[in-house]
Amino acid sequence: MIKEKIKSDLIAAMKFRNDLEVRVFRYILSQINYAEIDKKRELNDEEIVTEIQKELKKRKDAIELFKKGKRNDLVKDEENQLKVLNRYLPQQLSEEELEKIVEQVVDSAEDKSNIGKIIGLVIGRIKGQADGSVVARLVKEKIGN
Repeated sequence: MIKEKIKSDLIAAMKFRNDLEVRVFRYILSQINYAEIDKKRELNDEEIVTEIQKELKKRKDAIELFKKGKRNDLVKDEENQLKVLNRYLPQQLSEEELEKIVEQVVDSAEDKSNIGKIIGLVIGRIKGQADGSVVARLVKEKIGN
């Protein structure tokens, strides 16, 4: 299970005094715990991947803001946190593989005007193997919007 892997990696990071990893692991474990409290049960690996993806999105947004503010020190820190979090995501699909899945879903969709529904279907099929913004872009390109 991903949660146990993060916990064991936290212990290793603490032994090696890797402050960045300790900080990232503690934060993601706390986010997982909050989600478990909200749902009143333990999260499965798929739900943990969703939580990690939320954290990745936050880091990417922060990087954009720090770049605008010319805070390269903070950009580098956020990028390093991204690298740590990416270890716990499933193998990402290539753009070509993702395009094939998008094409299959769009072709089989009855109502091609409901882009949100099509994006949701694609995201449901890939289960964390690609970024949602990339999926949205590919669906919009395929439909022609």
